[in-house]
Amino acid sequence: MGALAFLHRFGARLNPHGHFHGVVVNGVFEADGAGGARSRTAQGLGSEGLAEIPTEVRIRLLRALARRELLEREDQAMGAWEHGRGFSLDARVRVEADDRRGLERLLRYCARPAFALERLREIAHGHRVYESVRPGLEGASA
Repeated sequence: MGALAFLHRFGARLNPHGHFHGVVVNGVFEADGAGGARSRTAQGLGSEGLAEIPTEVRIRLLRALARRELLEREDQAMGAWEHGRGFSLDARVRVEADDRRGLERLLRYCARPAFALERLREIAHGHRVYESVRPGLEGASA
């Protein structure tokens, strides 16, 4: 199986917002007869199977954190919370195997730095502001 995880510590407004993005291969890699590897797509993983993944991963992750005493046992109730309440997992984004541009766009999004230099501007010598939306877009605020 192949997967990448990208840890993010800040939100778009440079607010503390610990989260990570993960990219997971839909299948497994196995050895071929020539000493290389080939991928085999997972079978039977339709929209119903994808819908179950977030809940199962959330419950298993919270259980593992509690077992390692990194999370209080009573905080495992987060496993039942709905999206947006402190813990969420979204498995809806999918990039087809032959969509190289889509894969690159997804990986660039996941691997982006904590802040974008183009949002940082100097308003006076030694004083800078960070715009919460891209410069030039209507509604930009400092």
